[in-house]
Amino acid sequence: MKFNARNLFGYVLLSIGCISCSGVNLTEWQFPYYYPIQQGNYITEGQLSTLHIGMPKEQVANILGTPVSQFMFNESQWQYTYQYYRHDSLKGSYIVNLNFDYMNDLASIESVGEVFDR
Repeated sequence: MKFNARNLFGYVLLSIGCISCSGVNLTEWQFPYYYPIQQGNYITEGQLSTLHIGMPKEQVANILGTPVSQFMFNESQWQYTYQYYRHDSLKGSYIVNLNFDYMNDLASIESVGEVFDR
């Protein structure tokens, strides 16, 4: 088969026609499947509502579990972080800081972000 510009133009036109008829939106196309990624401690609103000031560290660990990250230089602070990614974008995240006093009792609860209802 001899190469010429007319055949090339025909192949390009045929390709464009096939793509446009296929229904694929090339402007919003993504990889077909991204595995949803959950990182950190998943905490519900119900778990947070059971915490109260003065609760011992062991009891807090039974309710929430141990945190993924603990400060090396401050053992009296636990930080629970959670991030949820879907289709390569962040869909939700929160940080819960728990501070304990010198007797390892819960002194304060700080929360940033929206904790899930489930």
